[in-house]
Amino acid sequence: MTVGWRTLDVGEKALVYSHEGHARIEEGPKRLFLWRETYKPLHRVAATQTDYLQIVYKDGKKEHRKGPCVEFINPVVHKSIKKCDLESLDANEALVVYSSSEKSEKASRRIEYGPTLFMLKPNEWLHRFVWHGTDPNNKTRFIPKQNKFTNLRIIPDQFYYNVDEIRTSDDALIRVKLMMFYELNNLELMLDSTVDPMADFINCLCADVVAYAAKKTYLEFIEQVGELNDLKSFPRLVERCRDIGYSVTKVVFRGYHAHDKLQRMHDSAITQRTELKLSYEKEEQEQALVDAKLNADISRMEQEQKIEREALQNKHEMEKSKLIHTLKLEKQKHQQAKQKELQEHQARMQAKQSDEDQTAQHLGEMSRMGVDINRVMLSQTARPKEVIQVVTGADRPNVHLHYS
Repeated sequence: MTVGWRTLDVGEKALVYSHEGHARIEEGPKRLFLWRETYKPLHRVAATQTDYLQIVYKDGKKEHRKGPCVEFINPVVHKSIKKCDLESLDANEALVVYSSSEKSEKASRRIEYGPTLFMLKPNEWLHRFVWHGTDPNNKTRFIPKQNKFTNLRIIPDQFYYNVDEIRTSDDALIRVKLMMFYELNNLELMLDSTVDPMADFINCLCADVVAYAAKKTYLEFIEQVGELNDLKSFPRLVERCRDIGYSVTKVVFRGYHAHDKLQRMHDSAITQRTELKLSYEKEEQEQALVDAKLNADISRMEQEQKIEREALQNKHEMEKSKLIHTLKLEKQKHQQAKQKELQEHQARMQAKQSDEDQTAQHLGEMSRMGVDINRVMLSQTARPKEVIQVVTGADRPNVHLHYS
């Protein structure tokens, strides 16, 4: 019991009990006089925009009040008031939320996607994922139940993993180093089909690599190990991912590691093969150089022969052209001479015809004048130097020639 004055400042509250057990709430600013009463300041709980208040009443009810807000803990009504952070979701995250209903015994499930600030209702709770997680000391090793979270990343992701103690068909033990790229496509299917997708990925990788190596000898595995970069070598992994709502975008083979003794033997064999390969390549280069020289000589000879043939052909063409030109000139000259001779003959004939025409005209005129043409013609005829007379008769059968 207290007797006296008490002061409540602005924003403060207090619970005052009377001597009969009755309680009342006093709110400042106020100055109280207490008489046989108990004074108990109330604790103030405030929530910001990123918080909410979780209020539990003594009658069993629960209430979630989103900030900004303020509440005083009243021990008469409240069992507890706790400030909690709102669930912050990035753009590539999601929450799986379960809620119970008074009308049904079954809980419902929904998915909240970011970016957002999410507040749980009193009848809701979050799905808590418990998956295999990466060993902090070894990124290629996974520990069961290591990764516990509520915010699920829904963007493409990847992880490293080493498949140990893989035995080939000739009993060689090796370690295969892989890197897997995956993406979540169906969250509902994943929630219904698996508890730990990482465990499924690891088990399927191991099964596919074991099955792949068991069909090959150590040397065959080394020669064909590039096939592990192809998704066709991981049929179980692709099928299981499809069944749980994931897709495998790529599996990268990062190398392998064998037993030290086996590795030394393999390194020695690699050295010998490399030396033989270098010797073979050197011999091949030398032979290629000889072949190149021979081909160059042959090509040079062919070019020289071609040049000679072209020169000879050019010479023949020039001689042929010269001869053709000479023949054309001679033919043209002959045609010109023939043409000239023809023209001269025609000129002579024309002159003779003209003379004959003039003579005929003159004789015609003389004939018209009464002149004896025969005598004129005879007088114009030249006297012969020799005259041959042929005299025949009955009494003279022989022929005698007399020259006068």
